[in-house]
Amino acid sequence: MNIRNRLATAAAVSSLCVLALAGVSCRKDKLAATSSNGAPSAVANELKSNGIGALPGAIYRSQADSPIHWQPLTKETLERAKDSRRLLFCVIAMPQQPGFQKVLASLDKNAQTVAEINATYVPVLIDGDASREMGLVTADLCAEIKRPLQLPLFLWMTYEGNPVAWIPVKQEGVKVLDLFNQSHNMISLMWEDDLKQMSKEGGTSYVLKNSAIDNANRRARLQERKISKVMSEQPARDVVRSVRQLASLYDPYSRSFDETGGLFPSGALELLATAAVRPGLPADVRARSLETTRELLKDLLPSAMFDPLDGGVFSSRSGNSWALPSFTRDCPGQARVVVGLLESYRATGETRALTNALGLIGYAEKNYATAEGLFSMGFTPETDLEKWMWSVEDVKTALGPQDSAWWIKATGMKGLGNLPSEADPRREFFRGNTFGLMQSVPEIAADLGLPVEEFTPRFDAARAKLLAIRNQRIGNILRDENSHAGASFRMVSAYAAAYSATGDEKYRAKAVALLNRCRQVFSSGPKLRMFASDAPASISAGRAFLYGLALQSVIDVAAITSDEQWLVWSEDLATTAAELFTGNSFLKECPDEAKLIDLPVTDLVMLFDDSTAGLVSLAESRLQQIGRPLVLGFSELATPMPTYAMDRPILHTDLLLATLTRHYRVTAVVGAAVNPELKSAVERLPLRSVQRRPAKPDDKVPDGSVQILLSEGEPRLVSTAAALKEALLPSSVK
Repeated sequence: MNIRNRLATAAAVSSLCVLALAGVSCRKDKLAATSSNGAPSAVANELKSNGIGALPGAIYRSQADSPIHWQPLTKETLERAKDSRRLLFCVIAMPQQPGFQKVLASLDKNAQTVAEINATYVPVLIDGDASREMGLVTADLCAEIKRPLQLPLFLWMTYEGNPVAWIPVKQEGVKVLDLFNQSHNMISLMWEDDLKQMSKEGGTSYVLKNSAIDNANRRARLQERKISKVMSEQPARDVVRSVRQLASLYDPYSRSFDETGGLFPSGALELLATAAVRPGLPADVRARSLETTRELLKDLLPSAMFDPLDGGVFSSRSGNSWALPSFTRDCPGQARVVVGLLESYRATGETRALTNALGLIGYAEKNYATAEGLFSMGFTPETDLEKWMWSVEDVKTALGPQDSAWWIKATGMKGLGNLPSEADPRREFFRGNTFGLMQSVPEIAADLGLPVEEFTPRFDAARAKLLAIRNQRIGNILRDENSHAGASFRMVSAYAAAYSATGDEKYRAKAVALLNRCRQVFSSGPKLRMFASDAPASISAGRAFLYGLALQSVIDVAAITSDEQWLVWSEDLATTAAELFTGNSFLKECPDEAKLIDLPVTDLVMLFDDSTAGLVSLAESRLQQIGRPLVLGFSELATPMPTYAMDRPILHTDLLLATLTRHYRVTAVVGAAVNPELKSAVERLPLRSVQRRPAKPDDKVPDGSVQILLSEGEPRLVSTAAALKEALLPSSVK
């Protein structure tokens, strides 16, 4: 079968892999294509061995010993692919989603597959978190083939950076090798025929030409989609409508939160807790937001999402119930939950939210702190769910009759298992129990009639025994020692939020020290980089998302310290971001120096994490209110609220929080010579929803006073910490 026939039938013969090559032989247009002119291929020495071992990042380090000759996605790799006349076989993965490890292990174990990959392609491994535009583009590619987004993604690509074929791999019942071979057999034969055709017809490549045409069409489609979004004409009204809709997704009777997916709802908690105490919002919206926040905490805090053995929180759930987590964790996820819990504590006064949040900080410090004084992303091996579960007999054997009795009661264990039917409809985990602490330590102690001080060591000893057993089941976990900018900036904000909520000076000191360290290590001139060690720009250059995280953490520390230097740095970061990421009517994700795929990738939806649009929009709102606005063109890209945010509020809680902060402003203008108690009270105001700035002469704020400015109503002067709290904090934490 020649290239023309292969291309015409490719899509029909494979339901698993959509080939962008179909129909190419019918095109005889005059689009110029790259030509190899029949020249013999030249395989560079760099392609003859694994080339990723020295790269920073957990994904690259985990595959350093792979027999596959993995390469980084760089300009040099594309050039070498061109010289060797090979397609690129790319695997796009994310460290937060450990499923890629089994997929790559399946490829590694088959010697024939390894040999085929090394001889046929330039294999490229891509960290979709660091090279964020590549992670984001997987969503668009999956949408093209009408498949849900799943990672890792196999992507065949030309050395011009144009996708040829792709397929998500994480699928139930699909064998990785079968999936790869089915796609590989078709693609490799087409490319082989194409090479023959190039030699025969003077160097015209149908594959290269067609993939370029398809990518040009894709680029036009994406560009049109980015610039055609309809923006709200009344964002102040529509954000209230969106918050009301978000709260309505929760049903207190079935205790379900519709449309939330499986991720821990950190963003929803932060938004609803903020709305619950926001001046200017309708009373019914505040009341419903507060009620929903309280009910969500009732579901989440005692659930298995919070691990009572080591104190961490799991990133997502496996089914439809918080009783069955996915048992994956990473440092940014811990830090995000900290902020959501602390805002919820402010709104509700739920002390367990505070306790769990501070416990998560301790967990992150123990598991993700690096020798450089920073934090890593973290690396979770993919393990069988059964290894995380327990039978009643397991616990009785481990703890003995006395301690097992209260542990079983406190965690809601049952002889037949404690997973609800919706979490385990096929009863795969019969008699299996997950651990969620349904009673707090003081409550357990009270049931036993013991002082909490006397019982706590006993609780800790029981927890340590069970943790040791679980660790033995799971085996050694490779510790990620790669200092990661995103994780480190997230932890800065977690520390700042902890100081704001507790007033404990150690958290403020840690926030300042960590931010200083971030500035030393992750700054490269005015720009940011993702890792502490050097790497090519396509791997390590800071994306717009990283600048959004950095801006938030810098403004957070400025808020809790009243230190001008941090606001100066925030302005510098904002200016650099405006220069790097202001596109043609859209917010670019990738700086030009790092761009290798020519698509207008922008991050508008909370796909894997907060969105770049939401982070930058909130930073813009905060800076504008304290008199340090972004560059106008950049600000105009960051401020609009698109109408689609109202349709799926759960996917846009970050953007809605920014809009709420912008249109229902609360600003504390601090006069000169305020007393230390009042200054501390200002610095401990809600971290992101209340802005603070020093008074200017035109403000006419009397010395020793703080002026409170709201979006509506007359300014109010206060001169004591008690009056400030009375004006701005909910009664539960006054």
